[in-house]
Amino acid sequence: MPQLRCLLGFHANQGHAAAVPGRDPADQAAAANRDQQRIERGTVLAESEADVILIAHPESQRLGSRYRLSPGTVLEIGRSPLVGLSLPEVMSISRKHARLRYAGPVVTVEDLGSTNGTFVNGHPIQGRTVLKSGDRFQTAAVHFKFLHEQDVESAYHLAIYDLVARDGLTEIFNKRKYEEEVQREFARAVRHHRPLSLILFDLDEFKQINDSYGHLCGDFVLKQVASLARDLTRPEEVLARVGGDEFAILAPETGIHGAETLALKLRDRIEGFEHRYGDVKIAVRCSCGVAELAPEMISPQDLYQAADAALLVAKRSGRNRVKVRSGSHRATGAAAAGGS
Repeated sequence: MPQLRCLLGFHANQGHAAAVPGRDPADQAAAANRDQQRIERGTVLAESEADVILIAHPESQRLGSRYRLSPGTVLEIGRSPLVGLSLPEVMSISRKHARLRYAGPVVTVEDLGSTNGTFVNGHPIQGRTVLKSGDRFQTAAVHFKFLHEQDVESAYHLAIYDLVARDGLTEIFNKRKYEEEVQREFARAVRHHRPLSLILFDLDEFKQINDSYGHLCGDFVLKQVASLARDLTRPEEVLARVGGDEFAILAPETGIHGAETLALKLRDRIEGFEHRYGDVKIAVRCSCGVAELAPEMISPQDLYQAADAALLVAKRSGRNRVKVRSGSHRATGAAAAGGS
């Protein structure tokens, strides 16, 4: 049984270099320099421990759980109660799904013939694959972040920050981070009389994608959509996943026309992209609701409700549309060519 610990908080375990009695200080310095070079090249010291942090779970269970892997040990992941990291509640995981092996200076991950595969940084693996610090690996619908650092605590806290601020599946901001940002941007826009717009969009008939091709395919589509939206947003704009298949783009210094233009580009990009899951080509479309900060709005929730109302109009108008909700609550918008 591997030496495995699960932690949900800070655990101080930092190593400190010590002088070796009877050894030339110059030799020690040279050895330390070689060690540092190995770290910089990505070669991990065998004496250090590795951490695996659970960052995405289909039922949002165990998020932030930290599993520590010691040198010379093996850790299997699956639904079986006999494996080291058992996830019986996740039906998409095989009974024995994947194996982590800490041998020599590296940690490898290996798929054990699972039904839904094992992925590293979004790519399916065959045989053993060496993990580098910072890699994400996925066993069916459960995602992990792998850390193998000299100062693992610092990396762990960075991963926990990302967990708090980012959605584990899509890697964009999550609802909590959106709420923090919209509070700040709303107050700034009101105080300085600056424009602020919000785009809400979700995927049309997303439940049908899940029902037809499975939830792993649905997760794949969500990640692709998030990536397409990220490519269209500016650094100062806040892209977040605020629900299952619902996303938000908060656009400071952007009026209603600029936000509508962005929403139309997004709709066209998602519809025109070839979403292919294995050998299956999937038609993916979205509906968008757009709203701008208006004088009568007294809280960020008012802005959200205006965009949400526009999104509802887009859905009721036949989907695959962009609708605008003005401050005076007059709905306008653009429909997709040939939309039903």
